[in-house]
Amino acid sequence: MKRFVWWVTALLALAVSANLHAQQVGIVSVTSNGFGKTEAQALTDAVINGVAQVNGEAIASSMRMTKSSTSSTSAETSSKRTIDEEISRRTQGIVKSWRKISVQASGAGDFTATASVSVAILRRSEQLKRLKLAVVSSKTGDPAYEASLAAEIVQNLTTSRKFAIMDRKNNDAIGEQLSRIRRGGGAIEDQVRLTAEVAPDYLAVVTAEVISDKGGRPSVIGKLEIIDYSTRQVKFSEKKSFPMKEGDEAASRRRLAMLGKGLSMAVIQTIYPPVIVGMDDGHLSIAQGSDFFGVGDKLIVWKMGSALRDPHTGEFLSNDHTDIGTAVVTFSDARITKAKVDGQIQLDPKMVVGKKYQVSHAGESMNDLFAAFGLSSRDSNSSGNGNARKPSASGDSDW
Repeated sequence: MKRFVWWVTALLALAVSANLHAQQVGIVSVTSNGFGKTEAQALTDAVINGVAQVNGEAIASSMRMTKSSTSSTSAETSSKRTIDEEISRRTQGIVKSWRKISVQASGAGDFTATASVSVAILRRSEQLKRLKLAVVSSKTGDPAYEASLAAEIVQNLTTSRKFAIMDRKNNDAIGEQLSRIRRGGGAIEDQVRLTAEVAPDYLAVVTAEVISDKGGRPSVIGKLEIIDYSTRQVKFSEKKSFPMKEGDEAASRRRLAMLGKGLSMAVIQTIYPPVIVGMDDGHLSIAQGSDFFGVGDKLIVWKMGSALRDPHTGEFLSNDHTDIGTAVVTFSDARITKAKVDGQIQLDPKMVVGKKYQVSHAGESMNDLFAAFGLSSRDSNSSGNGNARKPSASGDSDW
């Protein structure tokens, strides 16, 4: 009986493993052309060009730089096995199979080849369709506080399920693992991972600076900037300070955590303001979870109008909006929030589909948001696509 259970467990494990691999790696077949001094070189070039069609020219270029060993001058002296070995070496194993369609000799003594190539590709995670952010420390402030504040922001933005957060803390460990794959070959699933590097859309730069007032009392100024690093444009900037409790490091750490949550919420409110996705029996369904709302929170319901833009620059400022009622949060989990409306609110189903109804905390302003966490309001500064606290439709913004 025990042996039977062991076999069943093993088979289930294999099935799960196979399913995971099937989800991670796909095979794409393409037809491609190549050129070379020999038939073997032309076929190898055709296969590498097939890789370029699937996994990008940058990957294929690194394969072309690998010195070729198929230097025979006659097609007859180049066996299929020799070409297979060369292709496997040059393409790092990500070519599943290939088939020669045709080879022709040119008048100049060169060869052109056409091949059908099946290339392995790592399927992108659905999360990578989100806005990709890498949270990094500015390294201009207090190292310990910057690291803690960055960690809080990473956790809060990841929990929001609105962003794909790119790791920048474990670069050494990740680089070592990729180097192991390059050196040791291994399964095709591992080799394909070398082609899967993804760059962030923006950098979220965190600064935490310790200062003292005239009385010598220390405070921490936390700052978050989201930067389009390709153009160096600052898309969002906000900072906030809080007084430290001397001799009470635990209290300072708690306040730092609250600061991280406040900065994260400001980012979410600016880029992805909470949207109503449905209404049933007087209860609103809001596409934002417990990272943003808590049971008992009082909300304002907004109907969004047309986009407002700067008449001089054309920059998106905000959306025209109308206050249509209030609601109170009755339930919130990691993904969604429910709120009971006060009185009567009528929602147009078409406008719900168009994400034209949003909510915000009642009385929400820059200072009110942080006051809710017990933080001081001095030294605050915010900029982005319009006022960070006013509703805005992310689909109409410049992000």
